[in-house]
Amino acid sequence: MKVSRCETRSSTGRTTLPGRDMLLAALRGLPHDDHPVLDAAGELAVLHQLRERVPVREAAGIDRRRWQLMRAIDRWVILAAPVPFAAADEHCETLGGLVDRLARHSALAFVALAGAPEPVFYDEWVRLDDLADSYQRLIDDLWAGVRSLPAHTY
Repeated sequence: MKVSRCETRSSTGRTTLPGRDMLLAALRGLPHDDHPVLDAAGELAVLHQLRERVPVREAAGIDRRRWQLMRAIDRWVILAAPVPFAAADEHCETLGGLVDRLARHSALAFVALAGAPEPVFYDEWVRLDDLADSYQRLIDDLWAGVRSLPAHTY
């Protein structure tokens, strides 16, 4: 079963992961459906924005909260995703890690939009778009059962 780009419920009523467009909107702080992954993604984006402005000695608390949110995303996915096939390929990073990278690049793209030269903004936007496409492919594969996530401990 493929997850559509803007769908959060499957036809069976089972909760699924939000699509790429909903995740990008949540990263920008736009209103979204009540979903734990979108809530965590929005908070991760805010934390990355804050981290850019605080002294290094204060970043540890922000990073600790980021790790908590990444673990929460990973736990939610483990409980919600279908069990992958035995021959499913393992993805190289957890979904929480991927959402954190998306949040970081989202924050960087909008900082670049505010005052960086056009090429810098374009490059960051391309990185963000590539990561969002990777996210969409990963959740499609997870729900099809052909991809599994690593069992990382943070």
